[in-house]
Amino acid sequence: MRKKRNPQMNIFEILGKNPGPKELEQISAILDANPEMLDLAFADLIRNRRKDTGRNGLTAEQVLRAAILKQVRELTL
Repeated sequence: MRKKRNPQMNIFEILGKNPGPKELEQISAILDANPEMLDLAFADLIRNRRKDTGRNGLTAEQVLRAAILKQVRELTL
């Protein structure tokens, strides 16, 4: 069963003053302030999904954050 969220350790406390984490921290703040985005991503991920096959995938939050990073950094695949 796909989970909506999996609490994790705060990456910003570990990485220090590198500019990369500041960008991620701002993205995280936007997502935390707008939980409806996570709800929409979760609804899309569980729609039309077969429950009798496959393994558990990434949480909806992980998928959403990865998709945002892919767009912001203009990554492919």
